[in-house]
Amino acid sequence: MSELVVAEGLVKRYAVRGGTVAAVDGAGLRIEQGTALALVGESGCGKSTTGRLLLGLERPDEGTVEVGGESVHALGKRGLRALRRRMQPVFQDPYDSLNGRMTVGQIIAEPLRVHRVEGDAKAKVRELLKTVTLSPDLAGRYPHELSGGQRQRVAIARAIALEPEFLVCDEPVSALDVSVQAQVVNLLRRLQDERGLTYLFISHDLALVRHLAHRVAVMYLGRIVEEGDTAELFADPRHPYTQLLLAAAPRPRVRENRAPLQRLGEAGGALAERTGCAFAPRCPLATDRCRTEDPKLRPLPGGRSAACHYAETAEAVPA
Repeated sequence: MSELVVAEGLVKRYAVRGGTVAAVDGAGLRIEQGTALALVGESGCGKSTTGRLLLGLERPDEGTVEVGGESVHALGKRGLRALRRRMQPVFQDPYDSLNGRMTVGQIIAEPLRVHRVEGDAKAKVRELLKTVTLSPDLAGRYPHELSGGQRQRVAIARAIALEPEFLVCDEPVSALDVSVQAQVVNLLRRLQDERGLTYLFISHDLALVRHLAHRVAVMYLGRIVEEGDTAELFADPRHPYTQLLLAAAPRPRVRENRAPLQRLGEAGGALAERTGCAFAPRCPLATDRCRTEDPKLRPLPGGRSAACHYAETAEAVPA
């Protein structure tokens, strides 16, 4: 299976009072065509910024992004416009992502108009509404007349209007009622099966990630600290941060024979300069080596990777 999305060495800095902060700090991702990669981590770790960099909505200070073999940030306006037909976002909040002054039909048809797609736009809108299990009669309604779940389905219909290959779904169900979340996730799975879509699924909900994603990448302070097959990562996390994330979930699935780890502490200041592993100040397993030597993301057996000096024997690391 070929890789549709390849991002390497992504860095994105923002100016803040007192200096700069790296929202993304050397992150790399590879997503195979037709699969879903989940990007997980705490709020503020750089997940959404990474998604925007992949879509070309922001330009990285360092690093490259390729989608279908084309360099997103090396293209001119015309080339990027054509590439954007192949990749689309689904944002977190359906209340803010839809224009309240436009009807549902106008919202879904807008990408067709912007990219000058020929054909009967009204017929296409009706077809798309049916695809996301909404009545075509809703085309004349306004967003405020719809429920949250209906609005997110409209956002998904708009995202697939140009028949893209790649969707960045940024917390697509976190603003919805729990009863509706599973319906939207099942819709995304069905669309992937039917259309061969490739997803970057940004989320903090590990239960949903386990249900949807083929692989998982764990981000901490702008860096990927672990990546691997979903089932293997949930069953046997190799980075202490991943272990603590899973232990904090309502239904953890860490190995039964692992000694319990202490509670995850507060993150250090984003502007703080430090040597060694960025997670060391919070890690219950940190050693002097961790505090002085920065671990690089490296391959492990079974197609896994982790940025931990003791990834192979995390349980045995002395406190």
